[in-house]
Amino acid sequence: MGKTLDLGRRLELEPLDKHCQNISVALYESNVDGVPCFKPHTYSLVDSANHRIAFLTQALRIMLGLEETGDRQLRFSCGTIHERALKRAFLDLCKLETGADLAPKPLTAFDKKADGDISAISLGDGVYEMRSVTNNEAGQKRAIALSRGYAKICEMEPVEGSQVQLHFGCGHSHDALMGMLMFRAQNVRAAMQEEEQTSSRGVLSSPSQQT
Repeated sequence: MGKTLDLGRRLELEPLDKHCQNISVALYESNVDGVPCFKPHTYSLVDSANHRIAFLTQALRIMLGLEETGDRQLRFSCGTIHERALKRAFLDLCKLETGADLAPKPLTAFDKKADGDISAISLGDGVYEMRSVTNNEAGQKRAIALSRGYAKICEMEPVEGSQVQLHFGCGHSHDALMGMLMFRAQNVRAAMQEEEQTSSRGVLSSPSQQT
């Protein structure tokens, strides 16, 4: 009989990890001295499961800028959860093949509608400004759209008096997280639809295979 561990609250679930024999993998949150800490886990006993979890742990650390705690968990340096952004990023990391090269993504990406690069510029203290290198109406509209996308994906707040500046409530910068989710913020409508589909899907599995 499988043994259930006390891992805390399950934040997100990837029910069929195609890069590891379709095992289910989940991200859990526990509270350590008042700070949210995170840990990917699977109950699967397939040979490659431990290697997969180790890779996802490394991906969370490198691609999202999380830091390791003394008990082999991960946390944001600011000590807050950033739940929606973390859940979305975790599902995207599960799409990476084990062993893939890991490096933080840049804060600049090509935007098709702007026909040029668009950037999220860190201004310090958790404040970011969206800028388009295309100095025309389309570029400015896409900078505003990117700002709104980040507001939804990362639950950021707009800076008063600006359509292209927003900030994290924690007052800390999160460049790696912003880079990881830039594509999602550029295509926020599709990201929201995918999130709704993910939250509504059911998972049927035997007790020995449950995450």
